[in-house]
Amino acid sequence: MARMWRRRFLIDVWTEPRDVEGLPVIIRARIRDVATDEEHYVGSCAEVERIIGALLDADGITPRRWERP
Repeated sequence: MARMWRRRFLIDVWTEPRDVEGLPVIIRARIRDVATDEEHYVGSCAEVERIIGALLDADGITPRRWERP
């Protein structure tokens, strides 16, 4: 039986304007761990996955698989 584990994160995503018209919009994000108030600023979905994966590793949640409920 799997050990119960749960963390809560808030992810804020926003765009930043560019000085030069026509350049792609910059998308930024911040992940906040609700329990610890620790924040991580990221610039891609891959970074979000990397940070959450590192926290899962630190908590000993391995092996694992992402799945929709």
